Formats: sequence, structure tokens, C-alpha cells
Amino acid sequence: MDAAADRRPLIEVACGVVLNRGGEVLMAQRPGGKIAAGYWEFPGGKIEAGESAATALARELDEELGITLRNSVPLIDFVQPYTDRRVRLVTAWVHDYQGTPAGREGQALAWARPDRLLHLSPQLPSVAPILAALSWPPGYAITPAVPWGAAVPQPLNLPVGSLIRLRQPQWPDAAYEQAAAVWVATQRAAGYQPVLDRDPQHAAALETVFHAPEAFWRARPLGRAAPRRCIASVHDAEGARAARAWGAQALLLGQVEATPSHAEGAAPLGWPAWSSIARAAGVRVYAIGGLTPDRLATAQAHGAHGIAAIRGWGWGWG
Repeated sequence: MDAAADRRPLIEVACGVVLNRGGEVLMAQRPGGKIAAGYWEFPGGKIEAGESAATALARELDEELGITLRNSVPLIDFVQPYTDRRVRLVTAWVHDYQGTPAGREGQALAWARPDRLLHLSPQLPSVAPILAALSWPPGYAITPAVPWGAAVPQPLNLPVGSLIRLRQPQWPDAAYEQAAAVWVATQRAAGYQPVLDRDPQHAAALETVFHAPEAFWRARPLGRAAPRRCIASVHDAEGARAARAWGAQALLLGQVEATPSHAEGAAPLGWPAWSSIARAAGVRVYAIGGLTPDRLATAQAHGAHGIAAIRGWGWGWG
């Protein structure tokens, strides 16, 4: 049905994805006496007349959870259709708040890492699109290069649940594949989401995210044995469009600023050009190039889902 011709009433809702310091996300179970009682959802509620989404979210989080919102950044904005109505959910990351969440309306609460939230059942239909967005966390670490045979260091300040990529371009393919299985198990045990970048079928077999460098995705189709999630490196608007058509569900766009490893070659994009490309991409976009974790809010204000870095996360060398 044409959205413009849809006569079902449209209800606008502000929704918050509340995170704790351990990288866990909060979900609430609708209490008895409400529509869909017993179903799990992300906290939030209806945007009243004259309210902004941010104001409504702050009010709802206070009423439902007893916390004071200090800062939030956009996550996903979508319309969920129901039989008799449509609900537009304006969803935001909530990572800066005061107080300890509690069910002030008698609702049960649960904290879990994003990849464990599917185990909470039943869930409202609106939860699935938000979980899909949450499968791409805001942090993305890329390992420093080490000689083959040397230990790959671990990040020192990478939030739990973040992506971490085994990038060792100097290793032979066979050596990379040999090391990957143990490395993947190590990252999962540490609470990270491992990413491989050589062979999509290998990534699929190990059930990891696959990162496609630009030279890879421009030369090869993704194929049927593709991993469930793929991220592609791009450097301009044309690349963003082409990589999405290739099959990427997320993009790594850069360089935002010059870095020692990219001192020569193309000029950095800068935030205005970067933001223009990212906001038109239609998928999650990570910023890379001269960024550190303390600049996440700046990146998100320019349309980034998160930031990727090598040096920015700090590394323990054993």
C-alpha cells in the first residue's frame, strides 16, 4: 500500500536503547493491564502534541524507569505497521543518564548484551528492526599489524559487544585462516564480535562478520555462501551506492581526517563531505580516520553509527 494513501492513524513514539557500562542493553516487559501485556520492548512512549522526540524520551524514561536523561543520539527511525494503526518509532542510543533504572510501573526489566536479547520472548514486532540496528555496535577495532607467529594484541578500552577485525594483510592466506579459528574464539570469550576480511565463505563457516575491502567487493560477487553480516570499505558516494548494491549491510567510510598510515594519496573527506555521504547511504556507516573513542558523540552527530580505529582503542602487547 502507498504510504501516502494509508488511512491507518500514525502514532509517534520515542524509544530509548539504554546501555550500561558493561555494554548491556535494557529491555522492559509490558505489565498486566496494558495492550500486549507480557511482551518485551524497549522503554519509551507516545510523543505528545508539541513535544520533540528528545523531550518525550526524557519524560518517558523518568516516568517508566526513574532515570534522568543527560544525552542521547539517534539510532533508527522507522514505521511499524499494525492492523489498525501505524507506529513511528524514533529510537535513540541512551548512554548518558543519571540514576539506576527500576520498573516504576511494575514492569520486569532485563539487561543483556545485544546478541542475547533475542532470547527474551515474546517481543513486540517493533523490536526486530531495533535489534538489527543493534547488531552493529558503535565500536569497531582493527588490529595492528604483527609478524606472522607473533601474538595479536588485545584492545585495552574497547566496549564489550564491539566489533573487532583481524586485519593482517602481510600474512599469507593459509596462515590467516589457520590463526582465525583460535582468534575468533578468544574474541568471543572476551565479549567482542569478531570480523574476518579474507574469504566470505571462511567467515560464514566461523559465523563471523565479513569485512570486504574495496578492492575485494569491486572484483568479486558476494556469492550464495555469504555470511549473515557484511561490512564494506568505501571512500566516496559512488562507492557507498555500489557497495550497498553488492550486498553490504554496513559501510566503513573514510578517511575523515589524515592519519600517519594514510599520509599520502587521497585527501581526507572532512566532516561535511563525510556526513553528506553517510546520511544518504541508507545503511549503518562507521567513520574512520584520525578518530578516538572520545569523539564518538561528534561522529554520531554527523550521521555515523559508530567509529572504527586501530590506534584509538589502545592495545595490550602481553
